[in-house]
Amino acid sequence: MIDFTAAIFDLDGTLLDSMPLWLNCAERYISSLGLEPEKDLGKKLFSMNMNEGADYLKKNYNLNFSEEKICNGVNQVIANAYRDEVQFKDGAEDFLQKLCDSGIKIALCTNTDRAIFTPALSRLNAQKYFDFIFTASEMGMTKSQPETFFKVCQEMGASAEESWIFEDSLYALQTARRAGIKACAIYDKTSQDAMTESDIEELKKISSLYCNNYKEVQNYFFGQ
Repeated sequence: MIDFTAAIFDLDGTLLDSMPLWLNCAERYISSLGLEPEKDLGKKLFSMNMNEGADYLKKNYNLNFSEEKICNGVNQVIANAYRDEVQFKDGAEDFLQKLCDSGIKIALCTNTDRAIFTPALSRLNAQKYFDFIFTASEMGMTKSQPETFFKVCQEMGASAEESWIFEDSLYALQTARRAGIKACAIYDKTSQDAMTESDIEELKKISSLYCNNYKEVQNYFFGQ
C-alpha cells in the first residue's frame, strides 16, 4: 500500500541492530582495560550522556586518566564495532530495496555522527539506498524539534503528508506526530527494555503503524 513519495529512516535500532552495542560499549571498554565490569553496567549508564558516563567509570573503576580519554576510548570501541560487526536488522535491507524499486525517495536521519556509521554503511554496501543522509550534529537540530523533519522533507522535495518516518524511539515518534508525518514504530528490544510500560503504550498509541519486525512492515506496505 504505497501512498507516499518519501521515507525517512532512523539508523540505530531501526535499520541497524546496533542498540546492544550502545548498551554494552562501556562493558567492552572496561574489559579492554583488563578490569571486570560490574553486572548491568550498561543499564546503569544507558540514560547518561557520554561525560556523565565517563565520570562514573573514572570514579567507580579508579581510572587514573582524564574523562576525555575515557570518552575517546569508549568512542573507539563503538567505532570499531560499527566498522567490523554491526548488521542490518532482519528484513530491513529487503524493505529498503523494495522502496527503491518503487521509486520512493529515502533519507537517513540519525543522531549518530557520520564518522561513526559511515564505515558500517560502506561494509554493508548500504549507501546506495539513501538519496539523502542527515545527522543531528551537522544540521544543528535534534529530533525533538518538528523543524528537523520539516527540513528533511523539504530537502527531499516532499510534503509532510507525502512522507513516512520509521523510528524506534518514543521522543522522535512524538515529534513526527507533531509534524503531521505518518510514523511507523519499529520494535527494538534494547530500546524498549529501557522504556517504562507507559512509554511503550504511548509509543504504540501515537504511531500510525506499529510493527514487531520488517516482515510486518513489508506486509503492510507491499502485501503478502
